[in-house]
Parts: sequence; structure tokens; C-alpha cells
Amino acid sequence: MLHTFRGKWGKGFAVALAVSGLLLFAGCGKQAQQKAPAAVAVKTMQVIKRDTPNVHEFTGFVEAQQEAKLTANVSGKITSKSFNGGDWVEEGQVLFTIDQRTYKANLLNAQAGLAAARTEYNRLVADAERYKKLYEQNAVSKQQYDLSIAQRDSARAQVTAQEAILENAQINMGDTEVKAPFSGKISTSDLSVGNFVAAGQTVLATMSNTNPVRIKFSMSENEYLQLSKAHSDSGAKALEDLKLVLSDGSIYTGAGVVDQVDREIGNGTGALTLKAKFSNDNNVLMPGMFARLQANAGTTKNALLIPQRAVREMLYKKFVFIVGSDNKVDMKEVTLGARVGKLWLVEKGLNGDETLVVEGVQKVNKGSEVKPAAMTEADLSNESKQ
Repeated sequence: MLHTFRGKWGKGFAVALAVSGLLLFAGCGKQAQQKAPAAVAVKTMQVIKRDTPNVHEFTGFVEAQQEAKLTANVSGKITSKSFNGGDWVEEGQVLFTIDQRTYKANLLNAQAGLAAARTEYNRLVADAERYKKLYEQNAVSKQQYDLSIAQRDSARAQVTAQEAILENAQINMGDTEVKAPFSGKISTSDLSVGNFVAAGQTVLATMSNTNPVRIKFSMSENEYLQLSKAHSDSGAKALEDLKLVLSDGSIYTGAGVVDQVDREIGNGTGALTLKAKFSNDNNVLMPGMFARLQANAGTTKNALLIPQRAVREMLYKKFVFIVGSDNKVDMKEVTLGARVGKLWLVEKGLNGDETLVVEGVQKVNKGSEVKPAAMTEADLSNESKQ
């Protein structure tokens, strides 16, 4: 009986172990199946290859050729104002007059002081001549003669001092009229007749000369080195034939030329500041306006172009994701050139036969499996960046 019981128990235990093993295997298989990542749905595009104008674009702001803040050199109340805000004024035009009464009195006093000093000087010159003759005749002592010479020289110094006082009074009198230092447009001003101004402190108005104007912008060191050697298809130097795009998208009539380059690369930015000069005969351009500059470096034959949204930046480097024939993703570093609409011009990193992930870049990594759906260049304008 005991033998029979042990046999039955042993067979039952073996069956239980077998069933448990099958269930465990089935569970592991199901778990492994659940862990297998699903292919990521992405949109892809072939690298574009075509002849492309190599246009570099930069953002900048309009600056006046000349700009000056007008301050008074003398203090007093404004007695006249001879312009309206926003007027064009000519060089030398009187803009403000400051109360002249005190300065006119000082001028008259200085003129009188100079006249008196000259009269005294002339008298002492005559005395010195007379004493000279008397000394030669032994009629006066050497001491008396020397004294006459000293008095004459002191009077001459007084004349010089009075001339300086008169000159200063004339300058102050002239400064009661605030004149335009150059021809240009003047700002609106809240100051009017009756306002008191302090010498060297109160800004009366600001004026600027806006023909020509300059556009201030920056570029990287590499771009500067490239563009300083480049020419457009017409043969013009890239930095001497700049196009200007205004904030409304319109192209400004007339080309610009870089005429100022900063002395050094900016600390910490690696960028170089430049200024380009544009004529402004119609006064369309005003200081502070936003503008985009375009420098044409010629046409690149069979240029490789990729969508801007296909590029992923990591640690200051640029990468794209390439979809292989097995729908697996590889990652490649690229060197980018100029922007071309919604595309980047690729300088290094691609052969031109690659298929890139365009939509869904943030969802994939190297080795990811994807489910690609092709898109065209025309779709770039309609699809939002992911």
C-alpha cells in the first residue's frame, strides 16, 4: 500500500512540475513579446540634390550714419524753438535760443574790460619808452627804468587775460543759439519755450543723418572667412553686393556694401560684428528698423539640401537620422551651410542618396525601428514642426 501511494504521489508531482514549466514558459514568451518595441511611425524624405544659390542670411538693425544728442553749453530758459518734431533740418540751422540777456551783459563787460586793459597797456608802453630815454641820459635810476618795463609787461599780460575773458563771453553768447551740427532729421522734443535747461545735462533733442544708413549685423568666423573670398554669379564680391529684406518681406531697392568690420571676434560669442552701408534717398529706412541681409556666394552645383526640421542638435553638433533598407535608423553628423528657404545646404556628412527622418526626429535614436511614410518638399510648408 505504501509503495502504491508513493508511486501515485511521484507521478502527480511530475505532472504538476511539467504543467508549471509550460505555464512559466508561456508567461515568459508573452512577457518577451510585450517588451519588443513597436516600430515608430515617422515621415521621411530623400535628400534633395540640385543647383542652388549659396545665399547666407543675417538679421540686423538699421542705424543712422550720424546721430547726435543735442545738449546746451549754457544754462537758461529757452526763448525760441524753430522746428517741429520730425523735421529735416540743415547744418547750421538755429534750433533753440536760450535767454541771452545775462550772456550779452557778460560780453559787453568783457569788451569794456579789454578796452580798459589795452588803454592801460598803451600808456605804460609810452612810459617805458620815455624812461628808457631818461635812463640813457642818466636822468633816472636803473631801478625806475626796470619798474617801467615790469609795469608794461604786466599790462600786456592783463590784455591777454581780458582777451581770453572776451573770447569766453563770445563763445557763451554764441552757445545761446543751439544749431544743427549736420543736416538730418530731428526727433520730437517735449522741450518748448520757457523750459529751463542746464549746461551739459539737458538733452534738447536727438538728430540723425539717415542717408546713407548702416545695417549692423553679426556672422560667425567661418562665414566671414568664406564670404570674404566668395563672389556671386555676376562676379561681384559677396560682401559688396548685399540684398536687404524688410520686415514685410519686400526687397529693398539697391545693394549694400560692408564698409565696417569690428576689430575682433566677440568674447564668448565667436561672432564678428559688421556694418553694411545702404543708400536711403527715399528715406524708407529708419534707425531701429529690423532687416535681413542676404549675401550671395554664388551657385553651388548639385548642392545637397535637407529640411531644417530633420536636423537635431546635440552638444553643439548637428545630426540627422538615416533610414536604412531594413527600416532601422542610423545617425550621422552633418556640417550645414546656408539656409535655403525651409532647407539647409549640407556641406559635409551626406552622399545625397540618403532617406532622412523629417517628422518624428525626437522619437527615434540610433538603432530604432521605424515605420516610414514618404513626404515631399511641398509638404514642408504644410506640416508643422514636431
